[in-house]
Amino acid sequence: MRLLLTFIICLLVGQSLTVGFGLLVERYSTPYTGLVSFIASYFAMFWLAWLLAVRITAPRSRVAAE
Repeated sequence: MRLLLTFIICLLVGQSLTVGFGLLVERYSTPYTGLVSFIASYFAMFWLAWLLAVRITAPRSRVAAE
C-alpha cells in the first residue's frame, strides 16, 4: 500500500511538471512541438515515477541501518 501511495504522489508531482514543460515548450516554439514534448514526457513520467517510488520504499538492510 505504501508503494502505491508513493507512486501516486510521485506521479502527481511529475505530471504537474510535465504539463508545465509542455506549456513552456509551446510558448517558445510551435504548438505541435509542445504537444509532442508533452506526450513524450507524459509517458516517460510513469516509468520514472515507478522507479522513484520503488527506490523510496525499498527495504533497508539491517547492516546498512547500523
